[in-house]
Amino acid sequence: MNGRFAGCVMVLVLGAAGCGGGWSGPRTDASFDDASVQTVGASTARGGTLRLLVTDAPISLDPGNIGLAYGADLARLYARSLVTYAPEPGAGGLRVVPDLAEGLGRASDGGRTWTYRLRSGVTFEDGTPVRARDVKYAVARSNYSAELTDSPRDLRDVISGTYWGPYLDPDLDHFTGVTTPDDRTVVFHLKRPFADFDQLAASPQTAPVPKAADTKLHYERHPVSTGPYRFERHVPGESLTLVRNPEWSHDPNRAALPDRIEVTEKVAAADVDARLLAGTADADLAGAGVLPQTRATIFASRDRRARADDPLTGLVRYAMLPAGVKPMDDLHCRRAVQYAIDRSTVQAAYGGPLSGSAATNVLPPTFGFIRSELYPRDLARARQELKDCGRPSGFTTAIAVRDNRPGDAAAARALSRSLGAVGISTRITSLSAFKWGSTAGSPAYVHAHGLGIVIDAWAANYPSGYAFLAPITGTITKTGNHNIMELRDPVVKNILTAGERTTDRAGRAAAWAEADHKVMEDASLVPLIYERTVLYRPASLRNVRVNPAYGTYDLAALGAG
Repeated sequence: MNGRFAGCVMVLVLGAAGCGGGWSGPRTDASFDDASVQTVGASTARGGTLRLLVTDAPISLDPGNIGLAYGADLARLYARSLVTYAPEPGAGGLRVVPDLAEGLGRASDGGRTWTYRLRSGVTFEDGTPVRARDVKYAVARSNYSAELTDSPRDLRDVISGTYWGPYLDPDLDHFTGVTTPDDRTVVFHLKRPFADFDQLAASPQTAPVPKAADTKLHYERHPVSTGPYRFERHVPGESLTLVRNPEWSHDPNRAALPDRIEVTEKVAAADVDARLLAGTADADLAGAGVLPQTRATIFASRDRRARADDPLTGLVRYAMLPAGVKPMDDLHCRRAVQYAIDRSTVQAAYGGPLSGSAATNVLPPTFGFIRSELYPRDLARARQELKDCGRPSGFTTAIAVRDNRPGDAAAARALSRSLGAVGISTRITSLSAFKWGSTAGSPAYVHAHGLGIVIDAWAANYPSGYAFLAPITGTITKTGNHNIMELRDPVVKNILTAGERTTDRAGRAAAWAEADHKVMEDASLVPLIYERTVLYRPASLRNVRVNPAYGTYDLAALGAG
């Protein structure tokens, strides 16, 4: 996955029911996937130990250096950002609500200035009051240092001015993009109007960091808590234990039910599944979903099926058709590909309906799009488009996939069969995942090797249509290029620019939907599936709901049985 944070937003604003019909999975009984739409086993009981497992080790637990969605979800247990997402199931969970700040950001200067007023009485775990300068320092270190490189730089992209970082400017005298008129006021000065700024302020990067405690890359060993839990023990790559923070006062966004939270890292996926089924663990921290063989075990039992969920993750798997590779420079040839594809076989290649819903749009249904299907499978129309592009007998091209994604390889084979039905011959090229940015992400390489179809995936850094669309339709770079289709459409750019300046939420949603439609009209992106993942909640788990901002269980809500 290229982007980091996934989420769901805005479809209710547009008047549709649910999130484009995407909030619940393919239900087999009344209980399956309930946690995607409601709180299951609602509880306010405190006590016990929440046992979490993860197959890898989080890249970093430093709130300023978190690069994965589940890391941001976990950070809310010990780090309070200026704003956060509402503690509600379903679509309500995408509302941005105050957290460390008393209210949402107050925009002025046409949306170029955003002001937040901190709550009074909030302290760090040692009792030291949180001050505005601690938030300013946190933003400076996470966005303007050479040491912390794993987190998105969305804040830096919109904050005005240039800056060389707090480790070269300890007093932040030259960091003018954020100012602190007093101990409780934080003011962001932006390069341009940005109506979605509250989404950026929900990042763990706005959680305060006391400068005296900053040990740079070692800070992740014990971030200083402002949340309901503090670090008791942390061995990176092995385990983490969180215990109650006695300096934390109740806030409306965190249930803080367990007395203790234990995270065990680097557990084999099969072992994670076995322990969840046995009830000796409570949840998969990463929300990666159970293995296919475990799914079979779960769905063979009515009781286990009732404890499973299948949320959308916000990630879209798609194929891009680079305009610099002939004959993909011709709109009619691209349309021929679109009409020829049988998305049901692609869905099956990825594991069936439980692994993803067949996609028809660029945006996932969790972003409040308006569903459309410009290119239903129609072999007659595909053949006519081939005639219109001067290739009545078809053509030959290559399909590029990463060498560590068997699902993509299976999808490529399914695409190959579909395209073959209209005379489009393909060869599948497997590229190193570690070199993807310099191969598939290099237009020169793509052109030289005739990669007319590139299978990739994307999830946004934060839940906004702009965050999803802007990177994959934006500037074409020499390497690490996300706009692999080489879209150069000023209309799309103008729509996105207008949308990011639109203060009305419904207006922004309409802009993202319009941009989605324009990209689909260009036919250079072929949506394949909207990813889903099967999660399992043992009977011991309480107060369970999917957090739509992260596509997995809301860790700040969970309770231990």
